[in-house]
Amino acid sequence: MKKALAIFAAAIAILSSAGAETLSELESKAASGDANALFALGTYYAKGENGAEKNPQKAIGLLTKAAEANIPAAQAYLGYLYGEGKLVERNMDLAVYWRELAAANGKAEDKWVLGNAFLYGFFLPKNQVKALFWISQAAEEGDGRAILKLIEIYKNLKNEEQLKIWQAKFAQMEVEAAKKGNVAAMEAIAKKYMKGTEGLPRNRAQAIYWYKQAAEKGNIEAMEKISQMYAKGRFLPKNPEKAQFYFEKLAETDVRYCFKIANYYVEGNDGFPQDYELAEKWYERGAEKSDISTQAHLAWKYWAGSGVRQNTQKAAQWCEQIIKNIPDRPGKKMSQMEIFVIEMSKDISSGKAAPQDFGNYVSSITAKAGIQN
Repeated sequence: MKKALAIFAAAIAILSSAGAETLSELESKAASGDANALFALGTYYAKGENGAEKNPQKAIGLLTKAAEANIPAAQAYLGYLYGEGKLVERNMDLAVYWRELAAANGKAEDKWVLGNAFLYGFFLPKNQVKALFWISQAAEEGDGRAILKLIEIYKNLKNEEQLKIWQAKFAQMEVEAAKKGNVAAMEAIAKKYMKGTEGLPRNRAQAIYWYKQAAEKGNIEAMEKISQMYAKGRFLPKNPEKAQFYFEKLAETDVRYCFKIANYYVEGNDGFPQDYELAEKWYERGAEKSDISTQAHLAWKYWAGSGVRQNTQKAAQWCEQIIKNIPDRPGKKMSQMEIFVIEMSKDISSGKAAPQDFGNYVSSITAKAGIQN
């Protein structure tokens, strides 16, 4: 359906202007050879709209005259009708003839649509050679979708020469889009400059510049990259304050980043400093905004010393906070996790050693309490 609508995109302006005129006015214009009137009338008779009774023979006659007068929209529609074979007997030779003529006279969009029609056999015979030709024509005229399709095609064909040509063209389109303020393009070219891939040379200065531009405009991936660079001191001078600034923005966007940031500090690899104090801070910040399961997991982490410094006092405090926030529900049972936290709190208070596997511990407590999942 989307492809069919795309075929008629160029016709919208013609039909919109014609819609204000009566059928007799259009008939009069068509009789004097007005190509746009011929096309509008042909469309109305094909569909039985705007006061015209559906008349396939008359529709095809009018559309053919409009197509012969070099109206690309009429040529495309006529080709579509011959390919569909409902209003008129299917004739693939005429379908191909009129669709190709329309694309040759039309814009990049028309060439892209025709290329796809040949590629997938949309009311045209499948023809990979013609598909590649028309998609290439659209790409030459700057259609980004066509360029991406060519990149996909040449990647599959392992044609490195053509692949590099089209990757470079698409990369330049992205650079231009980035300069005009397209945030997604900023992040995309930053990634390419950083690696020196997909049509752009390795240029760390350009990569950092565009990551910063995208980060300032709220791009999540860019903010994460810049925050890591400042935290690690890699590609940018180490600056904990600036790292913290971007970490804060990430955490405001999505609470899951609190845990991701915490894990960076726990692992302390890939140039990231190991800092359990900062890790605990971010774990707690994330848990404060999360559900009971996440909070219970943090309580266990403190109890077991898993990814944080062991601290049974903090473990007990988190359990107390969770229990305190369990709502009163007269006549209703507590949830599995609520019962688990109460039992964990008892185990912590009794001085028991923490189980080393949180999942198994949850299962054992709930099984002992006779709770069904």
